[in-house]
Amino acid sequence: MIMIGDGENGDGYGYGGEEGGPVIEQTSSSPTHYEIMALARLLAAGLGVCLDGEEEEPYLLQVKNSLAEIKDILEQSHNASEAIRAEAQIVLEAHTESAQEYIQQVEQPEPPDFHPFISMPEGTTVRDLPDGGRIFTLADGVLVRVNADSSLVSMDQDGTTVTLETARGGIVTLPDGRELTLKPEAIRVTHEAAGIEGLPLDIEPVQTAQDRYRVELPGGYRLDVSHDGRTAVIGNPAGTVDILAIARIEGVGEDVQVRLVPGGAKGFTATESGHKGIIEADGTIHLSMANGLDLVIRFPENTGTGDKPGHDGVAPVICEERE
Repeated sequence: MIMIGDGENGDGYGYGGEEGGPVIEQTSSSPTHYEIMALARLLAAGLGVCLDGEEEEPYLLQVKNSLAEIKDILEQSHNASEAIRAEAQIVLEAHTESAQEYIQQVEQPEPPDFHPFISMPEGTTVRDLPDGGRIFTLADGVLVRVNADSSLVSMDQDGTTVTLETARGGIVTLPDGRELTLKPEAIRVTHEAAGIEGLPLDIEPVQTAQDRYRVELPGGYRLDVSHDGRTAVIGNPAGTVDILAIARIEGVGEDVQVRLVPGGAKGFTATESGHKGIIEADGTIHLSMANGLDLVIRFPENTGTGDKPGHDGVAPVICEERE
C-alpha cells in the first residue's frame, strides 16, 4: 500500500509541511514498490499536484502549451493553403476562359472582311492590293476589283473587263446579272465630290449611282443631284417635287414661278414649299430652301447640259419673263 501524507500529522491527505510536497511511504514489501513510487511522483508532478523543480512547469501544462503552439502552426498553414488555393483557382479560371475563347475562334472563325461590300457569294476570296485596292475572286472565277478611288471593275473568265456602276441603294450589278450591295459608308462622299456647298458639317451626301448623289436635309427634305443631267430635284415633306435645271424648271404637285434674268440665268419660286433661287446659264444652282439652308450646287464642266435630245425624255421648258 502507498500512502501520501505530511509525514508528521499523519492525515494522509495533505501536501506536505514546511518542506513542501507529499510524502510517499512504503508500507509494502512488493518487488514493484519503487516503480510504483516513481510513477506516483511522475503523476503528481504532471497533474501539478507538486513540482519537482521551481523553474519548470508541470508536465501536462507543458504538453498543453505545446499542443496550443502546434494548433497555431496548423491554423497558419491552413490559412496559407487556402490563400494559395484561391489564387490557383483564379489562375485556373483565367486559363479556362482563354481556352474557351481559343476553342471558339478555332471552331467559329471570323468571316472574311468583304469591305466595301456588305456580303459576297459563298466561296469568294479577298486579296488586298499594294495601292489600297482589293480584288474579290468569286467561286466561278469572276473577278471584282475595287480600286483605291472606289471605282469598280469586273473581269470574267475570258478576260473581258467591265466598269461597274453603282445603282440606287448601293446596288452593283455584275454583267451576268448578279447583284452586290455596298456598305452605306462606302457610298458616302464629301460635299465637294457631290458639288453641294452650304451643307451642315454633320450631313454626308450619299452616292446613289454614277454621278448621282442624295442628301437628307433637316425638316424632312431630300435633295437629289445629277451631275450628268446637271439637275437638282427637291423632295418636300408634303410629297411635292421640284425639278431644277437650266433647261427644265418644273414642280410636281405645286406650281413653280419662273422668271428670266439678264445673262441667261433664270429665277424660280416654288409657291407652296417656298423654295426660291437662281440658276445660272452654266447650270449652277443657287438655292434658298424653306428650311433655312442656302446651297450652291455646281456641276463639273465635262458633264452634259441636260438638254440633249433623248437625254431624259422630257422636252425643255420654255420660260418667259413675267411681271
